[in-house]
Amino acid sequence: MKPATSTTRLTLTVDNLTSEGEGVARRNRDIYFVPGALPGETVEVVLNGRRRQVWQTRLLSIQTPSPQRTEPLCPHYQRCGGCDLQHLQYPAQLGFKQERVAREFSRQNISVPDWQPPIQAEPWHYRRKARLGVRFSQQKSENFVGFREAASAHLTNIDECLVLPAHPALNWAHWREQLGQLQGRAHITQIEVIVADNALALVLRILKPLSDADQTSLIDWLQGTVTAGSLPLQLWLKTDKQAAPQLLWPAPAEPLYHLVDELPLQIQPDDFIQVNGAVNRAMVQQALDWLQPQPDEVIWDLFAGHGNFSMPLAKRSQQVWAVEGDESMVTSLQQQAQQLQLPLHARCADLSGNDGLRELPGPAAVLLDPPRAGAAGIMQELLQRQVPRILYVACDAATQARDLNVLITAGYQVVRAGIMDMFPQTHHVETMVLLERKAKRHG
Repeated sequence: MKPATSTTRLTLTVDNLTSEGEGVARRNRDIYFVPGALPGETVEVVLNGRRRQVWQTRLLSIQTPSPQRTEPLCPHYQRCGGCDLQHLQYPAQLGFKQERVAREFSRQNISVPDWQPPIQAEPWHYRRKARLGVRFSQQKSENFVGFREAASAHLTNIDECLVLPAHPALNWAHWREQLGQLQGRAHITQIEVIVADNALALVLRILKPLSDADQTSLIDWLQGTVTAGSLPLQLWLKTDKQAAPQLLWPAPAEPLYHLVDELPLQIQPDDFIQVNGAVNRAMVQQALDWLQPQPDEVIWDLFAGHGNFSMPLAKRSQQVWAVEGDESMVTSLQQQAQQLQLPLHARCADLSGNDGLRELPGPAAVLLDPPRAGAAGIMQELLQRQVPRILYVACDAATQARDLNVLITAGYQVVRAGIMDMFPQTHHVETMVLLERKAKRHG
């Protein structure tokens, strides 16, 4: 980055937002990114340097605020790097995300004949999974617990996270106090929160095993935080040498699960799950409504994870193939399918290429839910199979648009699309698109 003196100040007018939710201003041929600014605002900024022909800035003051601006509810908002759109009213957040996806599709010449209403739920206290950093300061002789600051490796202390559920065990000021009393307080690096439907699991990631006294102290304290009506607690520990977290308390404990389509899908603490339970349930139902799986159809669920889509599909179709690249997830899929008595076939395959799919029977429909990098590696296999229906769920609109362009060029058409607000208060957005293969004209 080209440096700039921190005393260089400018007054700018913001005209739109980047895909990451930063304000964009222009002056002559220069472009300025202004985190925290909104379209239509006149702002004063200080220059932080130049990267790739774009000036990075820090917002100093807002001279003319947008009517869509709102006061962030979180007291840690100015420093915490977790939520980046709290200053934008929630309806406007949805509008921004809709426009962002439409812009990415337009860049790939993708037309959507039917945009469905966004899937949304409560914009606060929605997050089911999060990982907080823990750092012990020798100089100050205290623990810091919180999230990384924006564009920084530094931890910012937080007392409460307003996108996590309200639970007495998620008071981070109390955690700092409790950790400070442990012998091994310098060995704890992270606290991971997993909110299942039947319990709240807390995973402490540690450099060295905790003493029996420290373990007892934590258990005694957590037992005292459970109040009437709150979720039961589980405490897990994980060192760098362990492949998976180990349950410390209570022992034994009921396996963690969350309900999807009335199915109790078991989850391990390390499993990926969609962080917004209400939006996830609505998303799965919409996928079933759009894809319309039939009892006699072969259906592929690619990038299947722990069965979020596979299991509901297997309730409706007699031959569902769940393909996933993680061997432990495949084992979990097989076990759960047996427990739930569902006709699901789990297959471990590297979906960065086509090899893992060639032995599978031809599908009538395919559901894709790839990671951020998209599904470019399997596009040719889908085209060769001439799959009649494809439902593509994505967490990155740009890579999804790239893949959709390949399908549309080869003869598919978009039937409908819609966004899902899985991460309120942030710039992240999920998108669902249904495609059908065009019928060939004869004569």
